[in-house]
Amino acid sequence: MKSLFYSWLVFQILIGIWMFISPFVFGFGETDFGVNNMIFGGVVVILGVGVYLLRSEPRAKGNNSADGT
Repeated sequence: MKSLFYSWLVFQILIGIWMFISPFVFGFGETDFGVNNMIFGGVVVILGVGVYLLRSEPRAKGNNSADGT
């Protein structure tokens, strides 16, 4: 399951980076479409890195499962 988590994390970060740079690659630059894409790309990257940082913190013993046991 850890492998799936890290695969999804890498995929999410790559998609966010692509969303951020794609307006420049396709020549939209500073248009409304380009700015919108860059904002959402930044949000996706921040969420991906944030999930990784929150997930990698050590948890209290006995509180590692969904039911709290």
